[in-house]
Amino acid sequence: MIRLSNIMEELEKIAPSELKFPWDNVGLLVGDEAQKISRVFVCLDITAENVKAAAEFGADLIVSHHPLIFEPLRSVTASDVTGSIVRELIKNNISAFCMHTSFDMADGGMNDLLAQKLGLENVRKFTAQECIDTNGEKLDGIGRVGSLDVPQTMEDFLEQVKDALCCKAIKYTGDLDDRIQTVALCSGSGGSEMYAAYHSGADVYVTADLKHDHGRIASEIGLNMIDAGHFETENIICLFLADFFFQHFPELEVKISDAKPYFNNF
Repeated sequence: MIRLSNIMEELEKIAPSELKFPWDNVGLLVGDEAQKISRVFVCLDITAENVKAAAEFGADLIVSHHPLIFEPLRSVTASDVTGSIVRELIKNNISAFCMHTSFDMADGGMNDLLAQKLGLENVRKFTAQECIDTNGEKLDGIGRVGSLDVPQTMEDFLEQVKDALCCKAIKYTGDLDDRIQTVALCSGSGGSEMYAAYHSGADVYVTADLKHDHGRIASEIGLNMIDAGHFETENIICLFLADFFFQHFPELEVKISDAKPYFNNF
């Protein structure tokens, strides 16, 4: 069997922990580096449902994108949501490793995966000159910019995004007849990076968790935006991780979470 420390070493190569944001909490959050691993469960979030599925699969390890623990735990009790999940992990001897912003920022990581899913070419990072808001404050520059091989209307590109990310519904700003070729993106909650997308000269910005003010500002500055959903823009990590384990640890059994987005459309 493979030791968890061996797996952590390889995961560190694709998502170096030094890339994480200061507020983030990545790496081994529950478990023992010396644990021997034979089965791995991969998911976006470590939820009670996913822990149950992992335990039924007989997993020794869960690898997720979002950290289970953000704030320091003051107690680990059954009455607390995070505490109860930690208790179930320990009961079932399942370690938990999380990646998050280190994977978001990494070359070949979440945002490059999203660009690939959307069919973009000539993908690049935002430049330092682009990562400035209207007050001159520096932005994180976590996203990417790329281009479509053939220009499309906004309406056609919306359909492409829906199909690529399996979105049931998406919201957008702009005109359905607008010409789209240069595309900026940021997986997850990327509203704060909208000025980087604007300065990049993108015809549209694809992200998630957009607020009323994001839409208002986008309309004022003439930036088309697409909110494709937090879950939908990041759940793509699951197939990536399954392939990662197949390539690096083919002797391990891997199961992908079949969790669905938390929000439905009525």
